Amino acid sequence: MSKVTLQEIIRKVDRLPELPQVAIRVSRLLEEENTNAEMLSQIIRVDTSFTTQVLRLCNSAAYGFARRISTVKEAVAILGFSTLKSMVYTIMAKVALDRAVPGYGLEEGDLWYNALTCAVYAKHIGQRERLPDPEKAFTGGLLRDIGKIVLGEYVGANYKEIEQLTIQQRVDFLEAEERVIGFNHSLVGTRIAEKWNLPPLLVNIIQYHHKPLKLPPTISPIDAKIVGVVHLADALSHMIGQGNGSDGLMYCLDVEALAKVGIDVKGNYLERMIGELIELNPIIRDLVDSMSGKDK
Repeated sequence: MSKVTLQEIIRKVDRLPELPQVAIRVSRLLEEENTNAEMLSQIIRVDTSFTTQVLRLCNSAAYGFARRISTVKEAVAILGFSTLKSMVYTIMAKVALDRAVPGYGLEEGDLWYNALTCAVYAKHIGQRERLPDPEKAFTGGLLRDIGKIVLGEYVGANYKEIEQLTIQQRVDFLEAEERVIGFNHSLVGTRIAEKWNLPPLLVNIIQYHHKPLKLPPTISPIDAKIVGVVHLADALSHMIGQGNGSDGLMYCLDVEALAKVGIDVKGNYLERMIGELIELNPIIRDLVDSMSGKDK
């Protein structure tokens, strides 16, 4: 088949649904040093739908606050900027990811469920690995497969050829995508991240979460470890089977890359971690229900 051109990819990206403008404004403000809680709460209150989603997330079991949070100002004060940022990206991600992607064998809700699963797993692993800000791993896990929403139609049309390549030449699904189609979903996701003007760390996670050894040498050790955490969470989410698509069984865990950033998965690490992550699945389900407006 003829390979996908960069121009085709860009046209597809340009046709993606518009993200909530309030979410974009808040996410950018959260990157600025002089932002304060009052500024954020004033902007969030402007959009009733966005406000409702923030409060639903605040009061979900995933965040476990002892009392119910009823106002935006209270939410911003209690959450802190880092947690608020991950919430904002969660709301943005739902707009993009909550859809069927038949090319990857994903029904409506599957990609979104898998994104939340990887995000929650990445945050947990990040806490275990003593990351300074595990919320960054959460956001990276949430957005790492954003490229699938554009590349899905090409994968579907060429799935048998991609699958044959993985079996006959023993390459992973990502490399098979690139050989057959011309792009893989990580590269396409990078284009989307650039269109949305996401922070450099998120762009790196999206581009390198399958191949963390290919990270540019200029990336900081902490950011490299965050990419490694997302890589591990991604692999474990597929092993456990949460919202998997057709590529889920063709994931290669790069133990060498993890060791390089200080994550030692030897011994019973993976078995123990899988046990801990499975216990988080009710929290993930609660997050899904909260975002869909289902009250307990």
